[in-house]
Amino acid sequence: MLTKLAFDRRASVLVEFALVLPLLLVMYIGGYTVSDMIACNRKVTIATRELTDLVSRTLSPSIVYNAPSSATATSSLSAAAVVVAPYSLTNSVEQISLLRICDASHAYVVWTQAQTQSADGSRVTAQTSEQTAGTLPTRGTQLAASVVAIPTNMVTSAMIPSSPDGSNICTNYGPGTSSTTQVGTAGGWLFMGQVRYAYKPWIGLGPIATTNMVNVIYMSPRLS
Repeated sequence: MLTKLAFDRRASVLVEFALVLPLLLVMYIGGYTVSDMIACNRKVTIATRELTDLVSRTLSPSIVYNAPSSATATSSLSAAAVVVAPYSLTNSVEQISLLRICDASHAYVVWTQAQTQSADGSRVTAQTSEQTAGTLPTRGTQLAASVVAIPTNMVTSAMIPSSPDGSNICTNYGPGTSSTTQVGTAGGWLFMGQVRYAYKPWIGLGPIATTNMVNVIYMSPRLS
């Protein structure tokens, strides 16, 4: 009997399958998770583009500049959030900012708004923007934090303002005079849209835990 058992191979396939099954499961679940992450990231990119495009078509920079406290892009932010579905809207934060260019690589944050939605999109919750908006057109000294870096390939020479005294407008935080142009009072405009998403896989796989996805898009306003 012992000799027969030693040479019996009838269950070898079952034993081999049991040994490789954990690896097969990890490969299957891992492959699904990675593909789902790629799909979610694509959703974030599309939502960012739609948000920036909607706002650049519907909000006038000059109107927002003169009354930033009354400006709102809630409907556009909510519409962009829907693009993220079927992924959870509660994990997504949409943000839009109006920038005024002050040199070839920097701009002044005129106005910014951020929000998130409930799972079904029926309730909007305001979020703190990642950017600091200045207080112009109120006369007063502006914060250095209101000046942010922007991609240099977004700016043309016609969009860059100049100060009569030749100083860099991005550093002119105090009220302007006849020889100094204050930051935020001159220059071209850009809308900056951003969508940040905290992707959580349906099952944790060690290094594949919560992944923060973020996409940023700049567009010139369609309205004056």
